[in-house]
Amino acid sequence: MIDKIKFHRAAAIAVAKDLCDALSPLCEPDRLIVAGSLRRRKQMVGDVEILYVPKTDTHPDGLFDSKAFDLTDLLIDKLLHYGLLKKRPNSAGYFTWGPKNKLAIHSASGIPVDLFATTEACWWNSLVCRTGGKENNLLITTTANRQGWSFEAYGSGFMKLDKSDHYQTKSERDVYDFIGLPYLDPSLRK
Repeated sequence: MIDKIKFHRAAAIAVAKDLCDALSPLCEPDRLIVAGSLRRRKQMVGDVEILYVPKTDTHPDGLFDSKAFDLTDLLIDKLLHYGLLKKRPNSAGYFTWGPKNKLAIHSASGIPVDLFATTEACWWNSLVCRTGGKENNLLITTTANRQGWSFEAYGSGFMKLDKSDHYQTKSERDVYDFIGLPYLDPSLRK
């Protein structure tokens, strides 16, 4: 296994700040955050992970219809066009560049950037999942499963394994409380 290149926290924060400053006007209020290892306060990081809820607008689509479009995506496309970001292949060599997940590289620094769009309903689960770390997410998932629930990493809460019930999380702490785990500050998550 090849070790992943790590970057100093200060360099990654500079990239995150520049991107968040650009994206902020096109995201829903209080729904743009740097997640991942930077949020967990690691000194060396493998990438910058940004989670956001995009603003949308509509434009005419036919005579009587209108179509919604993602304003954040339009800006990200401009960042690509002007060479500030480049698409980055995933571990299988394919580009991940969809409406929810975009894997990029900050051109000037070479630091990988993961852009994750979510919805207001899915914000809290996405925040916990994208903050990580791997052990934390595995603990949440396995604890939920033992109790007959499935943690919806891309959803709005927990779903009964037999699909008979759903619980929508209301905060980051609620993700932990619902399954009886003590809340962990992001800096303590592994």
